[in-house]
Amino acid sequence: PLLSSECSARDLLEPSRRRMAAPADAAAVDADNEAPSAAAGDVRCAGPPLFFFGLPGSGKTHCGHLAEREFGYTFRDGDSWLPEDLLASLARRQGFSDEQRHRYACEVAKRMAAARAEEAARGSGARPLAVSQAMFKRKYRDVIRTAHPDALFVWVRAEFPAIQARLSRGGNLVDAELGHRMARDFEPPEGEEALSSATLENNGDDGQGLGDALLLRNLRALFATHR
Repeated sequence: PLLSSECSARDLLEPSRRRMAAPADAAAVDADNEAPSAAAGDVRCAGPPLFFFGLPGSGKTHCGHLAEREFGYTFRDGDSWLPEDLLASLARRQGFSDEQRHRYACEVAKRMAAARAEEAARGSGARPLAVSQAMFKRKYRDVIRTAHPDALFVWVRAEFPAIQARLSRGGNLVDAELGHRMARDFEPPEGEEALSSATLENNGDDGQGLGDALLLRNLRALFATHR
């Protein structure tokens, strides 16, 4: 079942502890359906868990697929975890309420914990997790950070013309018109969040942004910096 709207980041850890805490275990979600605690389990994989966020059409999902194909990650598209009421909002060409966003952030944290626990059960074959989801607001990204303090958040950024061109081609839950309206609600990383996040620029007019070759080069540089 979905986490309740009362879900919050339990026992917020100070930054020094958050960077070293183990990832959450799905079994650590308590009876009140809070976000999973960061204190349960310890998954050690070749690279950090990745959370690609940004505007619809920026190329988050494509980056996730590249991480899986080229770097051995296991990838989950966060849109596949959208609950029915959020899907209905998109079908009506509407954005999400704060209550919906909060509840969904808790659900994403829970699903990530389950995916990581599944990989941990593979033993030496465990793969690090990559997830893509827009997650517009910092306070909801922080819900996920608290549950997964070792995850590297990657802002996939693209200029407006590139985003509009991609959304106009279809294949996204959000069309160009809704994407334009939703962009007003996006909070880019600033201050402390910007310092702890990475940024991937993904502009261009070839349908793949910078193109896979350059994106792969940038991903390799990102891994070299944040391992």
